[in-house]
Amino acid sequence: MLYLPNKSSARRSFISSLSDTESITGAVVTAVTEANGTKPATPLYEAIDPDALEALYQHGSPEVNFEYIGYHVTVHSDRTVSVATVDS
Repeated sequence: MLYLPNKSSARRSFISSLSDTESITGAVVTAVTEANGTKPATPLYEAIDPDALEALYQHGSPEVNFEYIGYHVTVHSDRTVSVATVDS
């Protein structure tokens, strides 16, 4: 996974790319951990169904957006994950 801090925005954000063998859910948690500075105490399943998220990317290339522990997470069709703080 590659992390690219997005310095063009006042919000703290990260973009990461994952390999074809890396799970989407693992990449989301890793990207949020990088943005947050610590592993989330809240499980991912409280924000989104991890099995359904994985299934979406096994059968297609959608773009999925959701909020998780104060971050806006986007899983793009090219399997990159972007994480940005939610504007207050």
